Amino acid sequence: MNKVLLATAAFVLVAAAVPSYAQQATTKDQLLGSWKVLSLKATTGDRVSYPLGEQVAGYVTITPTRCWLLFVDATRKAPAAPALTDAEAVAMMRTQVAWTGKYTTAEHTPEGIKLTARVDAASSQAIFDTDRVYFMRVDGNKMMVKSPGVIVPMTGATSIVEFELVKDD
Repeated sequence: MNKVLLATAAFVLVAAAVPSYAQQATTKDQLLGSWKVLSLKATTGDRVSYPLGEQVAGYVTITPTRCWLLFVDATRKAPAAPALTDAEAVAMMRTQVAWTGKYTTAEHTPEGIKLTARVDAASSQAIFDTDRVYFMRVDGNKMMVKSPGVIVPMTGATSIVEFELVKDD
């Protein structure tokens, strides 16, 4: 009986010491590549919104030193002609966000690896020259991204932003 109890205890200790797949730390190398956006939501206080609608399209590309992000409302209307009217230009600006910047990664937390990007070019001057902090977790070919609080250019609100991506390259 003691041998069975001892063997069971040893098995439990070994199993507890081996990290599960879901708990493995995401590495910087796992972030590299092009990722297609699947969803985007923003939470401000207790209000959840979809700043680019529920059908968002776009990509995030991460190189060893820089990241690019372009998201658009997939349902937005095409302009009537190549030269946008003022109303069309306003509608286009309100239905997209794009920025790029160099980034650094830091510690791994339960929410993922911390990535801080310094925006050096953006579709909105409201986010130019700001830091965007994200926690990124890769699971297979999907990435979950969460920001504790960034300016959402389409609303101007500082919100918790979450988006899901799928590897695209």
